[in-house]
Amino acid sequence: MKNNMPPNWQPPAPAWQALWNDKEDLRVAYFAAQSKTPELLDAWQKRMLVIDPIPLPVGPLMVERGHFVDAAGQENFLLITYWRESHYQNWWSTAKNSWYQFADSSSLGVWRETMRLPHEHFETLLSSPDAHGLASSGDDVEGPILEHGYPGGMRDRIEYCALSDVRGGSVPRAEANENDDVVRVLAPANLCMIRSGQDWGFCDDEQADDYLSNVHPVLQKGMNYLRDRGEECGCYSMRLVDVLDEHWKVTKQTFGLGYAKDIFVFEDWAKSHPTHLDIFGKFMVMAEKYGESLQLQLWHEVAVCPDDGGEFEYIQCHDKTGILPFVSRV
Repeated sequence: MKNNMPPNWQPPAPAWQALWNDKEDLRVAYFAAQSKTPELLDAWQKRMLVIDPIPLPVGPLMVERGHFVDAAGQENFLLITYWRESHYQNWWSTAKNSWYQFADSSSLGVWRETMRLPHEHFETLLSSPDAHGLASSGDDVEGPILEHGYPGGMRDRIEYCALSDVRGGSVPRAEANENDDVVRVLAPANLCMIRSGQDWGFCDDEQADDYLSNVHPVLQKGMNYLRDRGEECGCYSMRLVDVLDEHWKVTKQTFGLGYAKDIFVFEDWAKSHPTHLDIFGKFMVMAEKYGESLQLQLWHEVAVCPDDGGEFEYIQCHDKTGILPFVSRV
């Protein structure tokens, strides 16, 4: 598994990863509306994604909320949901009718992006034992681990990458559809998804100000590069999302949500592109300043899409939404 680790490697900072006892495939599903307010999306999720109490034994493992402004200047509100695969399929078999009714009745642009996550196809990384994102659905965390902080570390943590050629080949293709307002895309094998988060909610005033003044601005610059000029490196989509609470209010967290042709796109960007080198440099200055007292929490999850494992659907959305700019409609 440690195919890319340098000899005698010692990571520059500690990191942990999540563990699951149950090896059933997981599923991440994003549901979003292009709207200035979250009210309509919230009403739909209260009907179909009731969490406390969950009315059905097939509910999601967790639900989060977010907001971002996309490349066209359009506001998007989204639900981030994680599932056991069997629960998702049971739920979606009935919930999809409600989703399409919501799309038809709202006149909003709505979209969903989902990916099946076999355990050998994804990895998680945490800067502390406090889990975020997909890792929060795990049974435990282990660490500190050695397999991080060097080029290829993501691939070393994903079992599938050691067993198969994970370079991307085919471009995303739209299914034939008579309705021009609906674009449904089956993600090609090896398409890579990343969700990379930042949480300064644990920081005191000094560290929060340090992060927001010095690190966050260069993070925004890097995310904007991948969003606006992703074709230069093979990145299909990138959004920098503000995490919202259950009342759709802003928290002290963000995450980047991106898709690329393959895992090497993000690896190469992280290794050599000036925007990521700037992010890493500013973060290391902060990490060295505070040492073991650093309160900022960083995390990510990376997945390599299996065959027929991803579905992206855009209804009444503008042509810069998600991966649409890179979709072949032939």
